[in-house]
Amino acid sequence: MAEIKDIIAKNLIELRKKHNLTQNELAIKLNYSDNTVSRWERAELTPSIETLVAISEFYDVPIENLIKENVVKQTELDKRAQSIKKLSIVLLSVSLVWFAVILAYFYCQTFFKLDLWTLFIWALPASFLVLFLFNLYLRRRIYGYTFLTFFIWTFVLGFYLQFIEYNMFLLFIVGIPAQLALSIYYWVRPKKKKKENK
Repeated sequence: MAEIKDIIAKNLIELRKKHNLTQNELAIKLNYSDNTVSRWERAELTPSIETLVAISEFYDVPIENLIKENVVKQTELDKRAQSIKKLSIVLLSVSLVWFAVILAYFYCQTFFKLDLWTLFIWALPASFLVLFLFNLYLRRRIYGYTFLTFFIWTFVLGFYLQFIEYNMFLLFIVGIPAQLALSIYYWVRPKKKKKENK
């Protein structure tokens, strides 16, 4: 096993590079000289416990990420695994919407001789609504905006095609103020301020 000072040095380098900081930038943020940061990373000097706590708070990681081997890389792998798991849940939920629609279509066609092809059109806004609801958890602004945009226009399209015999083409005009309101809500309103790092 590597010496603790070498492990700390390696973890400090990985964390600094992950946050796109130079040694000088990190030194300024931690109120140390760049020479001290350089000596930490070359394992010539080991930060004190108080300094390690300050560094862990600055990077918003457990202190364990500084003193154990390969913890930084393992944390990255864990985050990637969590992202894949979330994506799998989202895709499964959307596929369930389509499975329900296909089932309903064949049921209606088999037992009632109804060709409800518009069910597939309605599956589109339902899918985008599911994606939007999952995005509330992920909190990605651009995704939320995109999913709601597609929801609005596929909903209008579904309504138009459902009642196509009435030639309600002007219905698409309703989507314009809805899109405008959505754009204002997402891009004009002030953003919540994030907490600044120390």
